[in-house]
Amino acid sequence: MYAAKTIRRCAALLLAAAMLCASIGCEKAEYDWNAAEERRSQLYHTSLDTENKVDIRKITDTDMTLPYTSGDDFNPYSCQSTLTKNICYLLYDSMIQINPDFEVEYILAKSIKIDHTIITVQIRSGIVFSNGAPLTADDISYSYYLASRKESCYYDQLKNVTSCSVKGMTVTFVMQNEHVNSYRLLDFPIVHYDPNADKNLPPIGSGRFKFATLQDGKTIDKTLLIKNNKWYNPDKVGIETISLKEFPTVESIVHSIEIGTVSYMYTDMRDGTPKNVNANYRKVDINHLLYLGINTNDTALADENVRHAISYAISTNEVAAAGFGGMALGATGPFTPNWKAASKYQTGSGRSSISLAQDALDQSGYVIVNNGIREDQSGKQLSFNMLVCRRNSRHMAAAESIKNQLARVGINVEITEISGNGLINRAAEGKYHLYLAEYSIQNDMDIGALFIPEQGLYNGPLPYDSVRTYNNYRLGLGQIQDFITSFEGELPFIPLCYRMGMAVYARSLEGVGNISEDQLFYNMQQWKVTKTGPSS
Repeated sequence: MYAAKTIRRCAALLLAAAMLCASIGCEKAEYDWNAAEERRSQLYHTSLDTENKVDIRKITDTDMTLPYTSGDDFNPYSCQSTLTKNICYLLYDSMIQINPDFEVEYILAKSIKIDHTIITVQIRSGIVFSNGAPLTADDISYSYYLASRKESCYYDQLKNVTSCSVKGMTVTFVMQNEHVNSYRLLDFPIVHYDPNADKNLPPIGSGRFKFATLQDGKTIDKTLLIKNNKWYNPDKVGIETISLKEFPTVESIVHSIEIGTVSYMYTDMRDGTPKNVNANYRKVDINHLLYLGINTNDTALADENVRHAISYAISTNEVAAAGFGGMALGATGPFTPNWKAASKYQTGSGRSSISLAQDALDQSGYVIVNNGIREDQSGKQLSFNMLVCRRNSRHMAAAESIKNQLARVGINVEITEISGNGLINRAAEGKYHLYLAEYSIQNDMDIGALFIPEQGLYNGPLPYDSVRTYNNYRLGLGQIQDFITSFEGELPFIPLCYRMGMAVYARSLEGVGNISEDQLFYNMQQWKVTKTGPSS
């Protein structure tokens, strides 16, 4: 259950998406082409470059082959398939990008200033699109207009932006709600605005590659990418050409990578782990948190000692192994262990501590009776139901692991298998003790919905210290370590693990380093292809 960040988000996990849909949105006005064109003419007096056209009929071999979905367009704001969206990362740059360490790197942005709800971005000068048109602030504004429409897969992450204005090479975004990390959401692709562009063709980008065109400069072959020699980065990509090929299934793509006819593929593992991969691969950290929701309206669960005992008893590493076959990181706190800005303050180890769990329960007066379940002096047992989506086999496996681990300290858990919609409704209504769900954290690292009441994901009294320190951090008035300390003290929910994706690539492809979910071709300048296999 999580809010959709991109089209790769798992449709089966809908709780946070339902919560977000309740937010008030508005239709975007039509883009003012005339005003933008007037500003462009004041800044530049140039015509589009007509050089560097390629006769694709003379290309008989390519350096790489990537899978794609035919029939889908390559517009980053309207494409439907994951494979197509992955290729868009090669065609379009963004103002910023989130690197594999979950930190911000400037791309088209030269500088960013934040003043409460106002974000001011200075755009780099001298950058041109692949067709030679200079990049201006109006291209940023136009791209925001496209990205913020309801049909765009970037709609949810841009809901907090209320307006976008330009002056010279400066773009100003106004946010509805203040958040110190709001600028991290401005990683949407930038396309060239052109009121006369052919709507049947993909928009022009400034990325590392572009579609090959015939020498007339008009006809585009959508199955061939060539290196964009106008790319802003002086550290150029060594790969010259990429061919695109359609495949019927993920298995056929993986098999083609194994035999070397396809070069590279990324999967976020939402459909399971590719089995017996006989090729190179890299695990990819993604910001998908599996967590245990806790209804603190329940008398026993309102006791911090009980919540801590549950957390102590659970090995998050075991949950990651049971539910995701090792393709997940055991949580050490509320944020991913690979975001160093926060993880260095998180005290979890990924391992369980039976002794600490038992001590916490002893302090609250829960003792083990003949049936092995702890109960208090009145005879009320520590027995809870846990809602789990029956159609998610990984969540079901994780739930069994949690149940078995809690039984070791005398806490009984009954798993209630339920439909996705049923889980959404019961969680929102507070009709549960525990529930197991997944939440996709957006790039602003906002997790407030998981512990702030009345947002559909948390039921119970206000966790005062967590909310206070989180709001201080969000407003730039406090430190993230203060929130983490408060969170670990109150434990309004229990982080379990962060899911991982996988990049699979052929043996002929060398130099692939760490990549991120939002930058699948990170540091592609270091990649190279060996036609006869990898060097020794």
